Amino acid sequence: MNNSLKEDLSKGRDNFQEYLDARLDLLRLNMAHNFSKVLSGFIIKAVVMFVLSFALLFISFGIADWLNTQIDYPGTGYIVVAVFYIIIMIIFWFLRRRLVEGPVIQAMIEIFFPADENFEQNNNE
Repeated sequence: MNNSLKEDLSKGRDNFQEYLDARLDLLRLNMAHNFSKVLSGFIIKAVVMFVLSFALLFISFGIADWLNTQIDYPGTGYIVVAVFYIIIMIIFWFLRRRLVEGPVIQAMIEIFFPADENFEQNNNE
């Protein structure tokens, strides 16, 4: 009897250790997957922003040159374009929490803590 109890406890402990190892492996895989999603999204957005920055730069030079010919005073077009970007920067600075921080936090929560469909279905019933 005592030997059987020891064997059962040993099997239970071994099963529990296997379960913990499997859960740890699953956690590692989930973290690697989530980190990969965040990193790949960041890289894609960085490349797009880099290309769009050059496009915006050349469009800005074009608009500034066009304004210089319209105003007929050298340099004024560049000042107008610079003031426009400063105004946009000031507006962005005051709206940064609503435009950037909130959506970034929400995106990270959705990536690292995906909604459990079974949980949502059980709660909606």
